[in-house]
Amino acid sequence: MRMGNPRKTLWVMSAAAALMALLVLTGCDSDGDNDDLRMERDAAQEESAALREQLEAARLALTDAEAIVTGLETALEEAAEASNIHVAELAMQLEMARDERDDAQAVVEALIMGSNLYKITVTNSLLATKELFAPIVVTDAMNDHLLFDGANYVTPEAEHQILTGDPGMVVMSLGEGRAAVGHGTDGPPGVLLPDGEYVSIRFTTDAAALRIIAMVAPTMYPDHFVSAVADVPMGDAVTVPLSRFDIGYDEEMMAVRLVAENAGTVTIERLVGQPADDEDDMMASFAYDVMITNGLSEEPLAPIVVTRVNDEHYLFDGMYVTDAARHQILTGDPGMVVAAIGEGDTAVGHGTAGPPGVLLPPGESVDIMFDTDATALRIIAMVAPTMVPDNYVSAVVNVANLAMSGDYVKAPLTRFDIGDDEMTMDITQVDADMVI
Repeated sequence: MRMGNPRKTLWVMSAAAALMALLVLTGCDSDGDNDDLRMERDAAQEESAALREQLEAARLALTDAEAIVTGLETALEEAAEASNIHVAELAMQLEMARDERDDAQAVVEALIMGSNLYKITVTNSLLATKELFAPIVVTDAMNDHLLFDGANYVTPEAEHQILTGDPGMVVMSLGEGRAAVGHGTDGPPGVLLPDGEYVSIRFTTDAAALRIIAMVAPTMYPDHFVSAVADVPMGDAVTVPLSRFDIGYDEEMMAVRLVAENAGTVTIERLVGQPADDEDDMMASFAYDVMITNGLSEEPLAPIVVTRVNDEHYLFDGMYVTDAARHQILTGDPGMVVAAIGEGDTAVGHGTAGPPGVLLPPGESVDIMFDTDATALRIIAMVAPTMVPDNYVSAVVNVANLAMSGDYVKAPLTRFDIGDDEMTMDITQVDADMVI
């Protein structure tokens, strides 16, 4: 259940808004100045001047970027005609220059519109299986109801994207301007993102959190997708992992299940717009009551950690767990994880069985209170080593809609093996009883 004050939104005055404020305040001033109006007028003038300077600088940067691209295009043409050995190097430089030009163009447009602009870089980390990503959709996490049906399955539009790779139906359901699409250049059909490569997507939005979703091309499996939810960065950038899921279409199960934790990464950079400096303008935090129920047949759960998804780089390191998370999974002690993330950004809950008196037996539940402004939570706990020594359960819960609606959300915990006793040191999902 969500408790607390309503969420506040970040607000950045656009150039047009700043000028409007200046006109209104000046009009009032003609009827008789007072100190408050003068201060507001001066602030509006400073805001307007600063935005004009930003726009002028952005336009100059765009002009420079366009000149660099034109120069490299000419150099590449001349090198190709002369069979120059530097053709490949020039082609790479040109690709990077075009990317920087596109950034500059997007910045100018965002400053004119007065919007927040983000650059979302998606990297395919499926190196072992050489699988590709189909076109990638970015949208506001508040639009999740248009992707997931609330009954552990996806909407028809999202199912179409996951099975065909075509994001058209999803984009149409989201609406114009509410999604951005990026893709690679491999193929056919020339829109796939190979393993080890990345694509950058620019998205103008006032969202507090973003949802990223893409089909895993069906070279091995016909119904897998990758997805992530990330809070927009309060600083310059934030990076979160992409998780891989199976929708159970070919097995006729029609249920979403987690397959792997680290299928790729998403880095979100703020190009235009700034988070509010005033603490009162920051997003309000909410108190969440996180209820964990052990649905395993025989094994207890050790103490459970709740944290923000944006902090899970303290838990997962590439394709494996961090030293702190490994310590928790092998010993049940969450101390290293809490110390790494910070006490204020974690909450720990446990049962009372034992020894050592902190285990959660099968069929029992524990409530954990967690205050946060995050829009997605990570839950992780050791499976007590009564049968196997290196298993854990985990889940990611999207609370973006919950924070606004005040209802509840239910998500499954999935069980994994970190391969410590087998010395494989990789994460695999365990087909065993589900913890709910």
